[in-house]
Amino acid sequence: MPRAFGDAMIRATCIDIFCEDNSPLIEAHYTEPDPIEVAIGRNVAALIDDGATLQMGIGAIPNAVLSQLGNHKNLGVHTEMFADGILPLVEKGVVNGAMIGIDVGKMTSTFLMGSKKLYDFVDDNPGVVMKDVGYTNDINVICRNPKVTAINSALQVDITGQVCSDSIGTKHYSGVGGQIDFVRGASMSPGGKPIIAMPSVTQKGMSKIAPMLHLGAGVVTTRSNMHWMVTESGSVNLYGKSLQERAKPIISIAHPNHQESLDKSAFERFGPHYHFVS
Repeated sequence: MPRAFGDAMIRATCIDIFCEDNSPLIEAHYTEPDPIEVAIGRNVAALIDDGATLQMGIGAIPNAVLSQLGNHKNLGVHTEMFADGILPLVEKGVVNGAMIGIDVGKMTSTFLMGSKKLYDFVDDNPGVVMKDVGYTNDINVICRNPKVTAINSALQVDITGQVCSDSIGTKHYSGVGGQIDFVRGASMSPGGKPIIAMPSVTQKGMSKIAPMLHLGAGVVTTRSNMHWMVTESGSVNLYGKSLQERAKPIISIAHPNHQESLDKSAFERFGPHYHFVS
């Protein structure tokens, strides 16, 4: 295990039995982002300001976003987890924690998943602070940082902005993680931006933007908490908009093959006045 600072420090007097195990840690390796993921990364990166505090998840889209931030300045990290994609930005000095509100100069996280290079980076590194999840995901802690930019993904979003991230219909797919913690924390942060980023279609070409969520789908981020939504086709801000006003911009970043059917569904749902929404 990497020797990490923060809550990972345990006094020897607290240990009754210590059993040494030299088994190698499980590593996670990620493929290079495909063109769609690169486009999503570019659209998200355009929303990130210098001096922002980043929270990102795991996988191709967060890595695609991070790969686009080489010209940014003074970024900070306060996140539930981070992976290898952050390392090049630390090496370039882009991520330095200089503008963060708390734990200044530190990267704060609660768990890690990545390669041996990541684990070696964290080992005995005072610039990384591993904290209890009750601290990292506390909304009142998150919002003390400036310009918190929370980048999370979804399995499906409906045309009113309801976000499903944990199930495909009634089939459980994943835990909810800290998505709603950071969506709410970012919305309370000065200059913060909660972002839901996802491809517009599945690998089979089915639209991930739907008239209604699948029967039994779980709503992780409610439409009242939605701000920015991003696909490979662009980004839209839904905050403060009525249901009709949300449908138009959401459909505008759906895949072109599905926009007509989604627009028809919106018209059937909201009536003739939907066409007069600007």
